Amino acid sequence: MSSFNCSRCNVPNASNAKFCTNCGASMMQAQQSPYQSPTSNNEGAMISEYAFAGFWKRFVAYIVDGILFFVLFSIVVSLLGGSMFAVVNNPEAAFAAAGIYLFYYPGWWLYFALMESSSAQATIGKKIMGIKVTDRLGQPLSFAHATGRHFSAFITQFTLTIGYLMAGFTARKQALHDMIAGTLVVNKRYGASQIRTASENPGSGMSVAGIIAVVFFVLLIPVGGILAAIAIPAYHDYTMRAKIAQAITETSQVQVTIEEYATTSGYWPNNLEQAGIQPVQSNTENYQILLAAEGSYFIVFKQPEVLAQGRVRFVPELNNRGGYDWSCSGQDIKNTHLPTACRE
Repeated sequence: MSSFNCSRCNVPNASNAKFCTNCGASMMQAQQSPYQSPTSNNEGAMISEYAFAGFWKRFVAYIVDGILFFVLFSIVVSLLGGSMFAVVNNPEAAFAAAGIYLFYYPGWWLYFALMESSSAQATIGKKIMGIKVTDRLGQPLSFAHATGRHFSAFITQFTLTIGYLMAGFTARKQALHDMIAGTLVVNKRYGASQIRTASENPGSGMSVAGIIAVVFFVLLIPVGGILAAIAIPAYHDYTMRAKIAQAITETSQVQVTIEEYATTSGYWPNNLEQAGIQPVQSNTENYQILLAAEGSYFIVFKQPEVLAQGRVRFVPELNNRGGYDWSCSGQDIKNTHLPTACRE
């Protein structure tokens, strides 16, 4: 039979003994199995749900910082005899404003870098919202690390704010510049060990593929809008040009008929019927041909509505071969609707 030593007097006892035969101490603790159930990771995952600062806390903190910094900077500038609002038509004021803003952006950088690398680990806005900035292990940032994080935000800005929105659905609530700089924004009541535990066991966030998909579809909206804004008017212009070009092609025989009449008679025709052009040819559902002086004529459009009452004029010009070259121009028609040969 196996035996266990008493934890008090170290005397061996039978494995089924409830009390030590030597000193009477309880043997229940000594008989406990040396094997322990594995510890659960749930604690780390649960901490991560509360340790990381959410998107809206960060957003409000940034707005507060922006307002406070602008007010403080304006006060400093006014004490130095300047103004944040230069008059545009005053060259001296505009020059002074340019100098002011040369100091504004370095000041903005130093405000964030110095505050986030201080013992508070937070700007004024973040302190008000009860959040702070740490590295991935929950340790405070150095000035250089805080500087790197600040300038990484420029990359985030180039993503049309999508990089900031990532703080709402990534596992560690990190914006794009946090991922680049290796930083976390957390609720300040959590210590370094808890932040490290949360960082090593983050909650369920969107996968990388999901993030890419969100970025793609959100970017698709403005990009698609831009493309539509360009493509729709361009397509409309194209269809109008096609209609005008079709009318010019259909009426090209008019030029031949007018030329033949002028060559034969020595005079320009007084009307289309005199030149041999029948009304059915000169008046259709979409346009009408009107003869003008000196052999010139107009195509007057009836439809579509965009072209209604618009005209394309053709004028014969004698060339050195004894024939005629015809020039065309538009009247009351957008230049982009006209074929290239008829544009001014």
